[in-house]
Amino acid sequence: MKIKLFVVLVLLAHVCHAQIEGTWNGELDTQTMKLPVILKIKKDEKDFSSTLNSPKQSTKEFPADKTEFSNNELSFEIQKLGASYKGIYKTDHFEGFLLQNGRNLPLNLFKGTEPKTSSDLSFLNGKAIDTKKIDNFLDHIARNNQGIGSVSIFRNGSEVYRKDFGQHMLSNAADDKNTLYQIGSISKLMTAVMLHQLIENGKLSMNDQLSKFYPDIPNAQNITIKTMLNHTSGLGDYVGKSIENNWLFGKPVGNDAIIKAIKKEGVSFQPGQKMQYSNSAYFLLSRILESIYQQPYHQILREKILKKAGMNHTFSVLDHPEKIFKPYEYKDMAWTEVKDFNFQNCIGLGDITSTPEDLNIFINALFAGKFIKNETVDMMISDKNEKLFGSGIIKMPFYNITLYGHGGDTAGTHSTVSYEPADQLSFAVTINGENYPHNSLFIAILNLIYGKDFPYPVFENPKNSLSELEKYTGDYISKDIPLGLKIFVKNDKLFAQGTGQPEFELTYAAKDRFTFDKAELEINFIPEKGQFQLLQRGKRYLFGKKQP
Repeated sequence: MKIKLFVVLVLLAHVCHAQIEGTWNGELDTQTMKLPVILKIKKDEKDFSSTLNSPKQSTKEFPADKTEFSNNELSFEIQKLGASYKGIYKTDHFEGFLLQNGRNLPLNLFKGTEPKTSSDLSFLNGKAIDTKKIDNFLDHIARNNQGIGSVSIFRNGSEVYRKDFGQHMLSNAADDKNTLYQIGSISKLMTAVMLHQLIENGKLSMNDQLSKFYPDIPNAQNITIKTMLNHTSGLGDYVGKSIENNWLFGKPVGNDAIIKAIKKEGVSFQPGQKMQYSNSAYFLLSRILESIYQQPYHQILREKILKKAGMNHTFSVLDHPEKIFKPYEYKDMAWTEVKDFNFQNCIGLGDITSTPEDLNIFINALFAGKFIKNETVDMMISDKNEKLFGSGIIKMPFYNITLYGHGGDTAGTHSTVSYEPADQLSFAVTINGENYPHNSLFIAILNLIYGKDFPYPVFENPKNSLSELEKYTGDYISKDIPLGLKIFVKNDKLFAQGTGQPEFELTYAAKDRFTFDKAELEINFIPEKGQFQLLQRGKRYLFGKKQP
């Protein structure tokens, strides 16, 4: 019979409502670590309720705002976490994804039993990086107007991969591989290295008090060079929290105005009590550097870092570099330029421009001992009390592997550079157009470098208006198959329902095209003829609207 050609729309194992009550365990892969999660489901007379907990992070249970179970699909939403889950029951477990902050994280839930914990991530150990997967991912980001930037990967001190993505979407961008990016706070790492050079030469000490240089700064007698380097000084952030109408966006305000602002802000805790990121500390450290050398920052940078490493495409704002990528944001379906800082107001902590290749040259030179002794580099990263920030460097955990480097953000750009000593691997990413969150992009690239599967982020399709959806509705029949299909709108979404079968939601794919992935089904509407073509597993069926 022809009906055999039409595969049943939902080929799933069935579980009854009573069976989903209880405790379900899973392991959430965040793409940087694996976290055990516990979902507890209850049912009263009418509805389901659930709570989610990750015992590795907290004992707190987060109640779901909505929990639903229908047609073997479990879903819940937790607004406080900005998270939602959808999973399909497969034999003995739910298989699905937790969507949080734009990231689709695999999460399978098993009833009662604790999930098997996966083994540690393997180092590369000479294994080749699948650069084609990185290409495909970055093409996916650019194709969906989610990001613009460049990526460079080094192994054993040499570049093995480079790609620009999305720049073609800018009408006025004339660029090449040497066009510069603002690298923001990666400047702090270069400043920290130059301070460690002074410490090695006996011209500065980690225990020197801030009062030796700036006695009028609040609590200066208790603040040391070390607590300023690792962000435990208690000093604040003169740059401010707000980007809009920021006082540092216009013309240069001068050192005196910035120091006055730092004094006014004071300190929020005693040195060493906790960690709090401080632009103010690094502004003062940069001025201390200039004071000891009796030279402006850009000249010290050129002599102590750039010439030593052969970084020919890195500059301080005081060098007045040209050919710099402008920053953009995706707004109203177009990339529009973003106003950024006047970088003369953050010399030494956020003013440097560079390329991803030069950033890799820098981080490899640092770990090769070209700037400071290897013992000094070890000291920067080895203090176990410094969980995140070492003495000027950031520790970046990735599963069981730790990379070392720094990130940098301005009002419109985002960058990162990091190094992994065992594999002598480094990667640098510079972004001048962000839609997809930059941290998620960095994590995705790192997963692909280490050969982990990374689910592509799903981006929201344009919302169809009710009138646009209504043109598809109706009862459809086909000469090819004795099965009717009803198309209707519910909750501003398009649904389909086969004769005697459960309804299912159709997902917008393109103009007049919708899909239902669980049944590998695609519907292409021809609204002007009152028809659609249904494709399923290589078979095509033409449907037309029932005549009244």
